[in-house]
Amino acid sequence: MRVMRNLGKSFVANTLPADLFRADIDDETVRGLFRRYVRQVEIENHNYCNRTCSFCPNAQLDRRSTTQLMTDELFEKILSALEGIRYDQMFIWARYHEPMAHPSFFDRLAEARRRLPHAQLVVISNGDYLDRAKLELLEASKLDRLWLNLYLPDGKERDPGELDRALRQFQARTGLVCVEDGSKWQYNCEGTTVCATMGVPHYSYATGISTRGGLVTVPELGAYQRRAACFRPLHSVVVDFNGKGMLCCEVRSDAPEHATAVIGDLSRPGYSLFDFYRDLAPARLALVSPGPKTGVCRTCTSVDGGPDRTARRPAVASVLGRIQPLTLVGEWGTKLERAAHRRK
Repeated sequence: MRVMRNLGKSFVANTLPADLFRADIDDETVRGLFRRYVRQVEIENHNYCNRTCSFCPNAQLDRRSTTQLMTDELFEKILSALEGIRYDQMFIWARYHEPMAHPSFFDRLAEARRRLPHAQLVVISNGDYLDRAKLELLEASKLDRLWLNLYLPDGKERDPGELDRALRQFQARTGLVCVEDGSKWQYNCEGTTVCATMGVPHYSYATGISTRGGLVTVPELGAYQRRAACFRPLHSVVVDFNGKGMLCCEVRSDAPEHATAVIGDLSRPGYSLFDFYRDLAPARLALVSPGPKTGVCRTCTSVDGGPDRTARRPAVASVLGRIQPLTLVGEWGTKLERAAHRRK
């Protein structure tokens, strides 16, 4: 299965249109590329998170002392751009904040549903603020997907007693019933019209802990050097609470070490979501080309298919681009990439 997935991604990489890797394309072209290739737009409603988990940079970077909201003007700019292309893919509230920690989130969720009727609205949350009243607000907005993480105390992530206690508290507060989904650590949450699931994370090198662009130390990755291609700046658009457009979801604008991963600034007058996607072109090219990845990408193991196996090679891309039947491959290639993304 992994070999087939890598072959599919390699094929996609070498049949992608050259315009995706140019920063001088016109507005109409970039809108078309955005609509065709972007599968998720991920934002932060604000900066606040109530937790300081050991595996997260929030343990070192302050996201608790003050709450800074994404401005109404910035949210409107993002929503208006997506509405203008009839966006119908995932619109996600996640990143390094807890969405339900501020009441403005629920109004913005309802507005997003009204103006993006065909988008898949997704919330990733620690569930700490979820209760029956908030669940009803999510239901009223027809949220498509609620992805919950039930965090147990450090060192007790697999303690049966801690799990039982946390589940009982969560179910009493929300009125939901957590039913195992083939694993003791994965649950379907019944009792709501929202598709809600909950996992009990236990992050380690073996289970795929992320270095978050080098902010989290993973001793086993001390000598690691990423070479595998990455498609994230192709299918994912990430905007922080302050309007900073980021390279991907692993990096953050409030970390000085990630200054080079800030690609655009949507708080600038006249600068749009599509300008940001166009400005991602050099990063897209660097990340799908063969060779070692540098900077914040050097230690990233996310979707690592092995050294250069999924890379875009100019000679191959040029030859494939001249074959007439492959002018129709774009939609099929998009489906391949979407399928690979779902299996991650």
